[in-house]
Order: sequence, then C-alpha cells, then structure tokens
Amino acid sequence: MTTPPPPPPHNPRPRRRPARRTEPQTGAIPQHPQPKPRRRPTLRGEQPTETIPLRGSLRGTPYRDPRVTRAVAEERAAAHAMDLALRVAELMLRSGSSASGVESATIAVGVAAGLEDLDVDLTMQSMHLQCRTPSGQTISRLRVVRQPRLDFARLAMVHALVDDLVSGEIDPEQADSQLREIARTPRMWSRWFVTMAEGGVAGGVALILGASLPAVVVAAVAACVTILLAGLIDRLNLPDFYLGAIGGATATLIAFGSYVLGANNLLPISPADFAFIVAGGIVALLPSRTLISAMEDVLSGFPVTGTARLFAVLLHTFGLIVGVAAGLGFCLQVGGWLDLGLTPPPLDKLAWASAGLPLVIGGSAVIGLAGAVTLQGSRRMLAPTAILCAIGVATAVGLVHVGIGRVTATGIAAAAIGFLARYIALRMDAPALTLSVPASFGLYPGLGIFIGLYHMSSPATISDGADSTTGLFSVLAALGVIMAIATGNTLGDRLAAPFDAPVAQRRRATVEQDGERRDEEGWDIV
Repeated sequence: MTTPPPPPPHNPRPRRRPARRTEPQTGAIPQHPQPKPRRRPTLRGEQPTETIPLRGSLRGTPYRDPRVTRAVAEERAAAHAMDLALRVAELMLRSGSSASGVESATIAVGVAAGLEDLDVDLTMQSMHLQCRTPSGQTISRLRVVRQPRLDFARLAMVHALVDDLVSGEIDPEQADSQLREIARTPRMWSRWFVTMAEGGVAGGVALILGASLPAVVVAAVAACVTILLAGLIDRLNLPDFYLGAIGGATATLIAFGSYVLGANNLLPISPADFAFIVAGGIVALLPSRTLISAMEDVLSGFPVTGTARLFAVLLHTFGLIVGVAAGLGFCLQVGGWLDLGLTPPPLDKLAWASAGLPLVIGGSAVIGLAGAVTLQGSRRMLAPTAILCAIGVATAVGLVHVGIGRVTATGIAAAAIGFLARYIALRMDAPALTLSVPASFGLYPGLGIFIGLYHMSSPATISDGADSTTGLFSVLAALGVIMAIATGNTLGDRLAAPFDAPVAQRRRATVEQDGERRDEEGWDIV
C-alpha cells in the first residue's frame, strides 16, 4: 500500500508593492517634502503670557472692535484724551454704572482718542488712569466720586456718546463739548414725580400679591410718605443703615394704622392686606438699584469694588429688616392687647404672586414703569422696561407653577430679563443696566421677608406666632432670591453678548460710508 504524497508547503501570496511614481524627465532633481518632526512629550510649559492688547480688553463689551483712532504724538494731545476718558468714567460712575461698564467705556474712549498704553484702576469711589506716551512720559489722573446719584437717562446719553466716538461719527473735540452738555442736562424727572413712582412700585407689588384695591392705595401712600420722611431725615446726614431702619419702621406703622381702621370697619383692610402693604413698602425701600451692579462687579473681576458695594447693600438691607422687625414687634404687641387677631397669610408657592394672571401682568407692568422713573430712566425706555418686568414675573410664576423652586425660578426669570435687556438696550443706544435693574423689581421677595420677620418678632401668645427657626429660614430664603436675581441678570447679560454682532456690523457700515469724509478731515482710519 502506497502512502499519498505530502501536501505542498503553504506559500502565502506575496504582497504587492505599490508602484513607484516616476518623476517627469525635466533634468531637475525631484524635491521631496521633508518629514515633519515628531512632537515628543515634554515637561516644559508654554510661552509666557503676554499682556492683553488694549483693544483686546474690549472683547465682549458693547464697544468692541473700535475702528477709528487718532494717533497721539504729543503729550498735550495724550493729556486731553486722558481728561476726556476720566470725565466719561466719572459721569458713568456717578450715574450708577457698574465698574466693568465704566472700565470698558474708559478704554474705548482712550482707544478712539489714540492712546495705545493705558492703565485703568477703579474702586468704589475713585478712578485712577495712567498712560505712557511714545516719548516715554507718564501721565496720571485721579478722580474721586463721593456722592453718586442714580441717573439712568444720563447714563444712556454717555453710552451713546462713547458709541459715537468709537464709531468715528464724532471726534474727541466734539465728544468733549457734548459731554459737558450732558453733565449740565437737568434730571429727567422731578422729585415729586419720583416719589409718586416709589408709591407706584409699592402699589404694584401689593397688587400682584393679591391685595384689595384699598390696600393697593394704602401701600402706595405709605411708600410715598416713607420716601418723603426719608428725604427730611437725610438732611441729618445719617448713614444708609439708619435711613433704612427708619423707613422700614415707618412703612410698617402706616400699614398697621390702616389695619386698625379696617378692624373698626373704617377701611376694608384684612390681615393679609396688612402683610401685602408691608411687603410693597419693603420692595420699594430695598437697595436693589445697586445690588445688580455690585454682583456684576464681583463676577466680572472687580472683587474689591463689588465686595464694597455688596457690603453696603447688605448693610442697608439689614437696616431695613431691623426697622420692619421693630415696627412689626410693636404692632403685634398692640394687636395682642387690642385682640385684633393679626395673623400672616400662608406662604405657599404662589404667595408672592397669588393674584389672577391679568392682575399679575398688569401689576408687573406698573412696577417696571414706576421703577424706571425712580431710577431717572428716559421716556423711551419706560415701555420696554414695563414689558420686560411683565415677562420676568410671568416666567417666574410659570416655573413655580410647574414645580420649580422659588430661588431657581427667580434666577431663570432674572437671566431672561438680563438677556432681553442687553439685546434691546444696545439697539436703543443705552446700556443693558438701564432696563434690567428696574425690570427686576417685580421679582424681589418682599412678602418672604415680612413673614420671616413676623415669625421672629411675634410673641408666643399670638396664634401662629413665634417660630424663630421658620422665620430665620424664610429670611434666608428671601436673601437667596435676592442673590439669584443679581446673578441671573449678570448671566443673561453675558449670554446675550454674542448677539451684539449686528450692532457692531452697523457701526462698521457707518464707518465705511463716511470714510471719504473722514479722510478729508484728517482722520486715520484703521
């Protein structure tokens, strides 16, 4: 028997080599690309951080991408530019702008005037500017603002002036003369009208809380009387802490007086109306005007200025709380002696806006409108402020209604207000602060502060009275809502920054159309 032959050894198919490219016969030696060097891991860090260019610091601000500058060759021209920038900063800081807004406007003025090396240092009350000229000379300026007076109409005019200067529509000499006119312009609203607007804020807050019409009127009258009394006491040069305490006590006592009249069937005022009247007075007296600016400073890299402003706001707020607590304690003692049955309303999810939806929307619009007047806002900003306030309150009410917490809902509503405020205000040649601050008045927790103080101040003998733990948590929750409003406004403002591009494009188009005219006048277009 024969054995079969063994199978042939496995011989895999040889792999074909790719065909080599043939270079054309041109007589020249073909040049092959050099292989890229391999990057090996190393422990050495990157290059040292360079100083941010002056124009780069305007990124994300309303004055971004300045295109028109004038070369500064002499110390005299540089000193004039420094004086112009310093006066712009002083007027904006005096009118209530945040430190970040003042810094960006100051740098924009310096760039437009031809300063290439400018240092800006801002604190709560002082401004220090320093620049170096091409010849090596250093110019320094210092200004102190001791008594700021909120004036949003004037702030909007300064913003429009800086925007025109950055756009090249006016030169530094024209900006100097226009700035002097703005500084001499009278305030938009008279004192008596601003006092009535303070009453409108308090009445609007009482309206959205669900107060009756007589209680709304009493809340407005109480706020007006409190503001007038604070104006008289202000002549004594008392600190804000004492003014807040006196104002809170006065508003509480006026509300209690109206409740006593209601208990005697002279006014239809219920215990819930008493709480709503005090809540309206608290919102009208809160230092909410500077709170948003203070929080923006803290979040924008100005910790010293922001912390100082925030501490001043909290001190004023604590003074208001002390005044309300003292007045409320007195009222509860008298109510216990007279057996008036003074009890607070239940604080459920919608207690801060428990009226019907039409009244909530209408009351919010009144709050925004009156709030803009109290801040000396211009007439053309009244309607947008009222609409934004109504949108913010409606957003917060809707979010709370679906089960979101009060602090979170308020923060989201404040972010929506901040976003829309920047989007609308910049297209109206005004800073976002002029819309976002008064539009946020409807979100402040006046009722939460009142109920917390009620539980902390009432004697144990009163029904539903002393409960320090509940009262403390209620006050802390109200402070959390206030901080949510401030941080939400700043977040919304930052989120709206990418949508400033149409404004910048319109600025560039204006510059290009007017280029020939500027060339004839001796401008340098860059």
